[in-house]
Amino acid sequence: MISQTRQRFAIAGMLAVALLALILAAAYQDDNKLDEPRIVGADPATSAAAGGQAAEPAVSPTSPSDSAAGAIEGFLPRSGEGSACREEIGVDLAPGFGAKLTINGIVIPPEQMNVNLDENGEISEVITASRSLGYYTFKPDDNCPNGTYIRPVDNVLEVCVFRLSDATQACAVKTENVFDAT
Repeated sequence: MISQTRQRFAIAGMLAVALLALILAAAYQDDNKLDEPRIVGADPATSAAAGGQAAEPAVSPTSPSDSAAGAIEGFLPRSGEGSACREEIGVDLAPGFGAKLTINGIVIPPEQMNVNLDENGEISEVITASRSLGYYTFKPDDNCPNGTYIRPVDNVLEVCVFRLSDATQACAVKTENVFDAT
């Protein structure tokens, strides 16, 4: 039979281990925060009004002056490094926003993104399931990571975010995300 004192020490020890596990889980939660995207510019119309010569200051993702800065909810793929050739690459946006993607300096044509094409190869009005969730993505070709868009390391995804209500689709926020494919 175990004495009450030993039971208390055992319980206290288990509580200490559980508390330590909670502290470590909180401290190491979402290590991907080290690779936060950079907001690198703002609406080109705004910079043109300012003379078009001066570089735009960086916009904070939480800047209240630009509600589009908070439109980016995450980058894809989410399953980690090296999954860029197996999964779609892109951005998850809040409702009411759209995006144009550029990978390693090459603009992704809209018809190569997650859209439905009609029999003529034109973008149809039918919205894909992923697009209805706010995903603007591109599926790499079979030669990935040595294809047209994706290289093995140091890929740069540039995202131009605009309001869907803006007919000009001018960038309200331009951001970059760097990722590796292997």
